[in-house]
Amino acid sequence: MEFFTYFSEVLSVSNLTILVLATGAGLILGALPGLSPTMAVALLIPFTFQMDATSGLVLLGAVYTATVAGGAISGILVNIPGAPANIATILDGHPMAQQGRATEALHYCFISSFVGGIIGVVVLIFFTPPLAELALKFGPSEMFWMAIVGVTVIGTLGSSSVLKGLLSGALGLWISTIGISPIFGESRFVFSDHVTGGVHIVVALIGLFAVPQVFQLLVTSREQAEGGLFHMENSPLWKSITYNLTRVKALIMGTVSGVVVGIIPGAGGQIAGLVAYDQVRKFSKKPDEFGKGCPDGVIAAESANNAMVGPSLVPLLTLGIPGSPTAAVLLGGLLINGLFPGPDLFTIHAQVTWTFIGSLLVAQVLMLIMGLALSRSSSRWIMQVPPHYMAAAVTILAVFGTYSIQNSFSDVLVMTVLGSFMYVLNKYGFSAAPMVLGIILGPIAEDNFSMGNMIAEVTVGSWAYFMAGSINVVLITVCAVSIGYSIWTEIKQRRGAEKSVQTTQPGKRVAALGALLVSIAICAYIWAAGDGEAYAFPQLVGGMMLALAGLLFFDAVRTWGRKKLGSSLVEWVDIWPGLVMVAVYLACLNYLGFYLSSLVLFIAMTGVYSLNVEQKTLIRMGTVALIFVVIIYMLFNKALLVSTPGLW
Repeated sequence: MEFFTYFSEVLSVSNLTILVLATGAGLILGALPGLSPTMAVALLIPFTFQMDATSGLVLLGAVYTATVAGGAISGILVNIPGAPANIATILDGHPMAQQGRATEALHYCFISSFVGGIIGVVVLIFFTPPLAELALKFGPSEMFWMAIVGVTVIGTLGSSSVLKGLLSGALGLWISTIGISPIFGESRFVFSDHVTGGVHIVVALIGLFAVPQVFQLLVTSREQAEGGLFHMENSPLWKSITYNLTRVKALIMGTVSGVVVGIIPGAGGQIAGLVAYDQVRKFSKKPDEFGKGCPDGVIAAESANNAMVGPSLVPLLTLGIPGSPTAAVLLGGLLINGLFPGPDLFTIHAQVTWTFIGSLLVAQVLMLIMGLALSRSSSRWIMQVPPHYMAAAVTILAVFGTYSIQNSFSDVLVMTVLGSFMYVLNKYGFSAAPMVLGIILGPIAEDNFSMGNMIAEVTVGSWAYFMAGSINVVLITVCAVSIGYSIWTEIKQRRGAEKSVQTTQPGKRVAALGALLVSIAICAYIWAAGDGEAYAFPQLVGGMMLALAGLLFFDAVRTWGRKKLGSSLVEWVDIWPGLVMVAVYLACLNYLGFYLSSLVLFIAMTGVYSLNVEQKTLIRMGTVALIFVVIIYMLFNKALLVSTPGLW
């Protein structure tokens, strides 16, 4: 086979050097909030201009592989996924870290990523033609339902109720429609100049995960200001490997989900991880353990999002149709080098193509070795950082990561507002994951809904077009079964909870939140009731939001005097100083400059939330703040060439 003929090219000194450097860089970039695999590959494309086609593709492929796995580092340690593909990982990965099992969780992450990644590349090597044919069967109606499957699956995970999860997903779908319609060019829901361009996916990802985490760290700092985030437990590598490889069901479900989702154009790793997580939870003998630190959740999610990498290149290399957003950027890398997808890649340019594919296998091995080496050192370093230091660092990273996406201060404001709103919702049992996925999958659902309607008008009609067909029926069934199973599970849990003692919250507060969400849904629905096809999907989403918010309000009123929730209310006493400092920080960014403002914020936040204000402590705060800001300056200003306004 040609793959083995050209594999020796991968092992050349130059290609191995590129693989080592690219894998290491990819792990670091993936762990930084805001620098998704798509952005990391895009940032490195200019570096390939001076390389030959083979070396350039080896570089981009290794970075793609490593950033997908690297995104789990920040997700597990600080509950902020480095990329959308790592959303499912944090559902159990971060609870494991809170239990002192961060190193163990990272071990599972990289071992399962390696297993899934290897199988994904093998699928790419041996099954490219038949998988390409399967990818062609997904038209607009199938892609619309695929997006809805993703939202409904995650809507039943991570929240205190199915209703809240689905409502969170619907809110995400609505947020994705803000801005200019990509197909019809009409402006929708632009209530401020700051959202004229819509809400960027990565902006939402950082805001909805990072900002609530900052506030939670500030609350934690009141209890343990001078200690680390969590306690640490020893986790021998050999035990992690042994346990990981015995979780056959989680590995198989994750890998199969990744392969299937990977070949579907546009789906991406976020759907793969969430579908795998949902399936392994449903078929588990102890589904109640998921979300509380279950290793199977991490194993399934990470094996899925890495198994997706290889198959996502199948439709790209054969048909020119990217299987994921990052694969779309890789398509640009191919075209820049004069390589066009199709049969010529495997005949005329066989050496380049097969060397590139072979490098993905080696990159998986390097990712495993480097990832396991990072697991213990990174987790120990993070766990020893006091919460108020981590809160300041995450705030600054979130601002810089958000600004670097489009060099837009509006993105920073949108990120902060979304995150603050999500922190309040978290306290009432809502999860950020469904909302983020709604924002990610919203454009996919809307584009295919609009195209499907156009096709349906001149063929069989909308109802028949979207509801008929074997693939559509399967996807609709998956949606129904997922929601039905989760409702049944929730009813069982509620019956069991009635026999135990729980923290009680006044139902009137839940009803007030429900009334607020109903008001938002009504405004969205009325606003979307405009003329033209650009409002068809927003009106559909507005109707969904209104129905779900109405049910939530009704449920809150029905249980007015006996509403029970496990989480506490917003700790305003603990977070208000942080809120004030963040507001002042944002106001000063354009005047004092990003770096000087960040230095002041770091010192102020660590000082206010520190229980020890001795001179020695103050000197340490200033030193740590200066070192951190210098590192940020070297990374964003010098390495990533992000220019920021202000004095410095």
